[in-house]
Amino acid sequence: MRPRKRSLILNGHNTSVSLEDLFWVELKNIAKEEEISINQLVAKIDESRNFEKSGLATELREIVLKHHLREK
Repeated sequence: MRPRKRSLILNGHNTSVSLEDLFWVELKNIAKEEEISINQLVAKIDESRNFEKSGLATELREIVLKHHLREK
């Protein structure tokens, strides 16, 4: 499974992130659960991440993993 570029709008700016289909689908599911758009979810995650620690794609993957670990 190779990452694909996904287009997003973060704080009014076009950007893209490379993610595998599985992570993208799960992020959309998390956004649906929170009753917000995928753009709003990613913007929320982007605002709270440590820019020195990781890139946005890595942070999104971690959020999906943490979300699933909490469900168990």
